[in-house]
Amino acid sequence: MSAKPKDHRPKVLSFRPTLDGLNIAARQHVLWPCHAFNISIPHKKKSGLNVFEETVLKITEIESGDTEKIAQFTCLEKELVAFIQNRLNQLSLLNDRYELSERGREILNEWQNKSDGNVEYTVATVLIDLLSGKLLPYVSTEQLSYKKISRIGDKGFIDFLTNPTNEKSRVSARMIRPAKDSFWKTVPDSNDIIRAIRDFQKKYKRHALLNQDVDLYPPPVPKAEAISLHENPELVYLHCRVLVQIGNSDLLVTDGCGFGFSESFANYLTSQNWQWIIDLKSKGVVDRLTPDQSNEEDEDEFSASGGLDNYPSIARPLRRAQKYLTDAKNIDVDSSNDEQELARLTGLAVVSLYEAIEWSLRFVVSDNPVAHWEHLFSSQSYRENDKILRLFATKIGFDASGSVKVLLQVKPGKIRAIDRGVPEMQPLLALAIAGAIDDPNHPLRHLAVEDSGGLSFINILKEVRDPVSHGNSINFTLSTEILECYRDRTVRLIRALIPEITEGKDPYVSKTKYDRDIDQIRLKARIELDKSLGLGFVQAISPALREELIKLTILSQTPALDNEQLQRFINMLASIMQLSLFEVVKDRKSSVINQTTLRDEAIEKIVQSGFYPASNSIPEQISTVNTKRIYLAVQGSSTTLGAQLLAVFLLGSESELVQLQKSDPAFVDFVAKLIRLRGHGNKQQSDFSRGDMEPLKYKVFKSIKIITEVF
Repeated sequence: MSAKPKDHRPKVLSFRPTLDGLNIAARQHVLWPCHAFNISIPHKKKSGLNVFEETVLKITEIESGDTEKIAQFTCLEKELVAFIQNRLNQLSLLNDRYELSERGREILNEWQNKSDGNVEYTVATVLIDLLSGKLLPYVSTEQLSYKKISRIGDKGFIDFLTNPTNEKSRVSARMIRPAKDSFWKTVPDSNDIIRAIRDFQKKYKRHALLNQDVDLYPPPVPKAEAISLHENPELVYLHCRVLVQIGNSDLLVTDGCGFGFSESFANYLTSQNWQWIIDLKSKGVVDRLTPDQSNEEDEDEFSASGGLDNYPSIARPLRRAQKYLTDAKNIDVDSSNDEQELARLTGLAVVSLYEAIEWSLRFVVSDNPVAHWEHLFSSQSYRENDKILRLFATKIGFDASGSVKVLLQVKPGKIRAIDRGVPEMQPLLALAIAGAIDDPNHPLRHLAVEDSGGLSFINILKEVRDPVSHGNSINFTLSTEILECYRDRTVRLIRALIPEITEGKDPYVSKTKYDRDIDQIRLKARIELDKSLGLGFVQAISPALREELIKLTILSQTPALDNEQLQRFINMLASIMQLSLFEVVKDRKSSVINQTTLRDEAIEKIVQSGFYPASNSIPEQISTVNTKRIYLAVQGSSTTLGAQLLAVFLLGSESELVQLQKSDPAFVDFVAKLIRLRGHGNKQQSDFSRGDMEPLKYKVFKSIKIITEVF
């Protein structure tokens, strides 16, 4: 019987991304190469016994099987102790006389000695990015599940199903192949793995706070020496999304693990000068968004028109509340059934309003973490928490009297539940209040100013919400007028917590698509720059220089320019050249002994580098530069274009200056020409026309690339 052929198809990992509230204009699926390493992580073995069973087992060693004495010792009912003893007997930990069995003694010895028998190991997987050599902040304690490959294209594209049971979930992704010089031999050490686990725990906590139905839990952080690594990794590919937002030239790349975006991935892509990235940005240029345009997948998550639509988890319950309110208004109460239906609808509306506030607090707590307070609240009683929180709430400006006391009695278990992705209103409020006490700009302080009775209002909603959520009926019916007041106050409260949700939009109306103009002039200019200078070059230069280049490109794309705009164009060219030279010298400050000889020294170096045969051949725009400005330029200040040029010759090495001359023998002449054309910046040049713009711009672009390559 022949052996089964080995499957050489790529192994693809795909996790659902978190992309709420983005205006996506274009996207490209990519497969990111990684090495998957298996590791073994030790953790305390679970005994399988609850705390009562463990206690009875330990006391049995002292009191033998005397049920009555154990009951007195533990303050438990005798019947309960007998029940526990019977279960321990069934587990072979006690014999028929309820005395310790041999197995029971072994268990107790393991607990007492804390030996290796009390430790078990979990197999986990960590991922190394083959393109950067860095360990990704992701640890899986479950067996990796690979996606079904349906087609391997001939241009580096792989088709696979994100949902194996749904043919419509087919994705065509561009494979990013690792090169020979990728980090094939990189192996993570124990400290790297521990850092990855800690980073994963932080990301997971935020992810669990802002998402429902999270069922993946991070492993505990072990000691470094306890981790074992299997050094035979497996090549896998992470499914990532490369996104371009409407009117934004920056690339967004998902981290492939479902937590958000990866700056490292985005930086790598922009450094490669791949044409498909420029083409992707070009697809993002949309002059008008029409009702027919929609995103290809996860439309509700990817599209948003601003304001509340950027927070769909808040918008959805608000819109549900409005629907319940509308339905309640349409009821004519003529019978007891109508009264019950009215009570049901108003109760559900309150539940939805409460949920919207709860989600708002999730965002507040996520953006303003207070780990030290979280640790404190989770380690003390609810009475102690209540005492602290009422004091803090009062200091912030809230009315914390009366029934609010119940709202602030937060049990420690509720605080710990946040780590498991099960946050509720009370622990979220507790952490928000604690965060506001040390932060004068905290959103909760804004709420206290606008609505000092905000906590009382939340408690009013809670008193209705709790019985309704547990399936019980409330013993009174809210009028639709009161419910409208609750709705409006809820929206004001949410807007105080999240200022991005503006007053201008109706939060109760579902999102609709409509024609709207989109200002994408900057995006078009950035795409043009990427094509002219290279994607990686534009991304790598300083933000100030990049901004000047964008402004120049926007101006050059203007159909008709008057004389004043032409002069502005020249000024921009000179400014770009000056910024490029400033980037060379800003970190090369030198102690100058004789300030008066700086210009002569710089001119001598220009001649020595081969730009001119003698100093009297140097253009006057360069040879007459003010010495004080040269001195300031050498000290790291940006003064004038001529001064920056001479500072480069003063601070540059001999080899750099010679290389500059070989790369562009007319470089100094060109800088002098820019100075002459610019004049004093306000005098229009009669010898400069629209036809001269492109050649001059091209020459500046070429010059700044040479400067970047040489220095």
